[in-house]
Amino acid sequence: MATMEKAHTLEEKRAALIIKYRNFNVDSVEKEEDRLVYRLSRGDERYLMHILMDKKTIGIAFIRELRDQVEAGEVTGGIIVADGKYTYSARSNAPEMSIELVPKSLPAFDVFEHAYVPLHEVLTEEERQGVSEKFHAESYQFPWIRSTDPISIILGASPGDVLRVTHKSETAGKYLSYRYVV
Repeated sequence: MATMEKAHTLEEKRAALIIKYRNFNVDSVEKEEDRLVYRLSRGDERYLMHILMDKKTIGIAFIRELRDQVEAGEVTGGIIVADGKYTYSARSNAPEMSIELVPKSLPAFDVFEHAYVPLHEVLTEEERQGVSEKFHAESYQFPWIRSTDPISIILGASPGDVLRVTHKSETAGKYLSYRYVV
């Protein structure tokens, strides 16, 4: 299982964060030539996560290879964690192939352990509707957080999602705020 203690490379540490905060279960880990392949599950969803080491450029050919594995394995989607650059065609075609590209700029440490980073959670559709009714506001009227923000990437939040942010304050106690992912 990928935990921060067992992770050796920066890519493995980033993958461990994603596995932890998206509540994935690690079904199996396979070591191939220059990559680790994780088979992940969460409820009925199945994912393939490729951790690429020593690969400087990731192109559309690799994205298509992973897409073929996703389609052949009856998997919901794929995740690529790499320290290299993604080509333009890889970045533009990956979303339509149900493949998420984790940028190398994602911190390799647990940002949620920092004193100034409050707890963030992705709301379910029911919770989201309840919050909208409570505040008499549409989701897009909440303060925004970008989908490229490290918090959004780690949690797997996509544009249109709403995050619940639980703050702790000495003077105000515990209070909630909400962020709309753009």
